[in-house]
Amino acid sequence: MTSPHEALLIRGATVLSMDPSLGNLEAADVRIEGRRIAAVGRDLDSTGAGSIDARGMILIPGLIDSHTHLWQGPLKGLGAGMWGMGDYNRHIFPLRERFTAEDVGDATFATGVEMLDNGITSVLDFCHNVMTPAHAEAGLRANGCTGQRVLFGYGMLGRFDTLAADHAWRLAQVRALSREFAGGAEALVRLGVALASMEFAGPEMVKAEILLARELGLPMTFHQNVAGQIHQLQEAGLLGPDMLPVHCNPILDEELALLAQSGCGISFTPESEVGDGRSTSVIARAHRAGVTPSLGVDVPSRVALDLFSQMRLTFLLMRAEEAERERMSGRWPLARYPGTPFIQPHDMLAYATVNAARAIGLGEELGRIVPGCLADLVLLRTGRYSPSLGDPAAHVVLQANVGDVDTVIVDGRVRKRGGALVGGAREEAVAATRRVRERLFGETASAA
Repeated sequence: MTSPHEALLIRGATVLSMDPSLGNLEAADVRIEGRRIAAVGRDLDSTGAGSIDARGMILIPGLIDSHTHLWQGPLKGLGAGMWGMGDYNRHIFPLRERFTAEDVGDATFATGVEMLDNGITSVLDFCHNVMTPAHAEAGLRANGCTGQRVLFGYGMLGRFDTLAADHAWRLAQVRALSREFAGGAEALVRLGVALASMEFAGPEMVKAEILLARELGLPMTFHQNVAGQIHQLQEAGLLGPDMLPVHCNPILDEELALLAQSGCGISFTPESEVGDGRSTSVIARAHRAGVTPSLGVDVPSRVALDLFSQMRLTFLLMRAEEAERERMSGRWPLARYPGTPFIQPHDMLAYATVNAARAIGLGEELGRIVPGCLADLVLLRTGRYSPSLGDPAAHVVLQANVGDVDTVIVDGRVRKRGGALVGGAREEAVAATRRVRERLFGETASAA
């Protein structure tokens, strides 16, 4: 095992650089020095570097989740049978009011470690469980202990009955925390603002949050579940490239054009959209409109912490949408012609790497395997029987699973090697989940 920030050479991998100028490389090496990738190519100099034999494996940029509520990890399974947002709002969301700050810390840590184990090296933690200042502090501390790279979305949506009364201290805490988390792109934990939903907080309260975030230079994200909100932000002069709307199921094509003009992406959470019965057409419409989509797990109370599943489902949803368009146009049976099918497996990997890096404000730093980028990388075994033929990106999207994650590197440090997390992180995460469940539900919950 290499020591922190020791030079490291990954040897002999199939490298999916996700960079058009470099493309895919067979039997290639990647040299890491410090936090960054120093070189990519064949037969690289190994002087002064530890090494990982990656022959027969696929090297991809670390997967990036652009929307997950990490505090929900210990609630895994409680949302399994939900039917629509009504069930979520009755059975899952109210549980946040029972979480102490200690619970938020334990839950965040446990979820982040599991995500890292599954190849998710970065996450936008949309923490809408900031019920007190201590809750935010606990979430930030826990994110700093997981080994993940995190954009902590400070949740402005608190208790509905005290939302207005609590707004002042939330704004004040964001300002104070911005001084503590003022690190640049290399910081493992960065601060952002998860705006209060306009349908609950109203436009003036959200405007104050946006103006503060812009003053402090903090990226923003928000749930976009109600029709017309993108037009509303545009008309108020508030829409900008530092915003990441999530879901966007009711969005009009005209609003997608506004997002594209503003340089915004969207975060799409496919299993959550399907589970809530929402329209899933937005992902294909956004792609066609030039809005860069990214992917998130969203609610680990129901959905596995697994971006491989999200990529695969998104690919199938988009192919199904395109096939429906063809059938409705009288084009049946399906036939190829220029531009059709427009979506490919490689696009899905881009959603979870290149696009997601841009979504979290690190488009120049992450999401590609090229010299100069931060060294957040994942090595995948290609199966116990045989690798796929053809495009290796198709193997990642359509064949790979979390059990194939052999090695995870974040910030130039090996966090997982040979299929096992380093330093006992898994055991600590399991214990943290047990503590949350025991405090919330009693001792019988941890044994269930």
